[in-house]
Amino acid sequence: MKKKNINHHGRVPLPKRMVCLAMYASGFLCACDTANQSKNASNDSLTATSTNASGSLSSSAPIVPLIEPPTMDATVPPVIVRPPALWDGSAVTWEELRPLLAERAGASILEELFLERQLDRMVTLRTKVVSQELLDSEERELLASLSEDPARAQVLLRELRAAQGLGEKRWKSLLKRNAAMRLLVQEDVKVTPEAIEAVIDAQHGAKRQCRVMALPDLDRCAQARMRLDAGEAFGEVAADMSTDRSAARGGIVLPVSRLDPSWPSSFRQTLWSLQKGKVSSPVLIDNGYVFVRFEDEIAGDPAAAAGARAGADRAVRRAQERILMENLAKQLRQAQRNVTIFDDSLLDGWTRVKNAAR
Repeated sequence: MKKKNINHHGRVPLPKRMVCLAMYASGFLCACDTANQSKNASNDSLTATSTNASGSLSSSAPIVPLIEPPTMDATVPPVIVRPPALWDGSAVTWEELRPLLAERAGASILEELFLERQLDRMVTLRTKVVSQELLDSEERELLASLSEDPARAQVLLRELRAAQGLGEKRWKSLLKRNAAMRLLVQEDVKVTPEAIEAVIDAQHGAKRQCRVMALPDLDRCAQARMRLDAGEAFGEVAADMSTDRSAARGGIVLPVSRLDPSWPSSFRQTLWSLQKGKVSSPVLIDNGYVFVRFEDEIAGDPAAAAGARAGADRAVRRAQERILMENLAKQLRQAQRNVTIFDDSLLDGWTRVKNAAR
């Protein structure tokens, strides 16, 4: 019988063809020697593991650690989880901070996210696109509305964003929502010649300075008329009886143009039919009656009015867009009913905000 070579571990070294890779788990490989080697060397079989007749793994196969377990790479820095804030060396964790933030502003942020998703859906359904050009236009419009001086407008914008807590992400989201709403309401904007003329007249036309005295009913109007007829000054009676905010100024209001749409048409018609220094009869308005006294007239600027049509067209369009956008946002917020909130702190804030809005 040929003597087998025994290594210093007391094991028979396996031929290379008899070493097989059986398993790879936890960084180890299994090399197995077949238990039933064929007597014919040419028919020696290579097996992944020693098996018995039933096909199960043989327990006689020694486990040899051919590959070391994986180790940490010293060149890769460890992941450091930093707390959101520190106070006097003590960490403020997200577990502490998150529920407080959810209660304080979570409802408002959630409402903004829902509104943005609603608008995204509407824009997609109408096959429209909120382009970068529209986003840039929104920012330019806002800056122009703040001041004609670009440097001053930038300062005011920074102050506005700071006051409303508009960081970079919320600011971009606001621009996107506004651009989407403006895009969606375009079909409903109607710029008429009458509206353009009203804006030109309000900006550059003649204006009349007047005093007003707002009263709730005809009984109070009769009392005021008696005092005026008795010789009391209009400003004194208005300061004593008027329900308008101008009462503290003796009824003086800002100059009114003939076509100024911010005033009721009945009021404007009455003012522009009066003679200087005269007081009107009680004029019916939405919430009561008003006396009007014509004080003085301010001349207009016909030359400026002649070149103001383009600006007036833009002003009318922007005014209508603003009203339509506000109405759209209101409708979408009211439609935010299919909402499920799992976080207790966020749910508390959401419920309080929605209850307050009713």
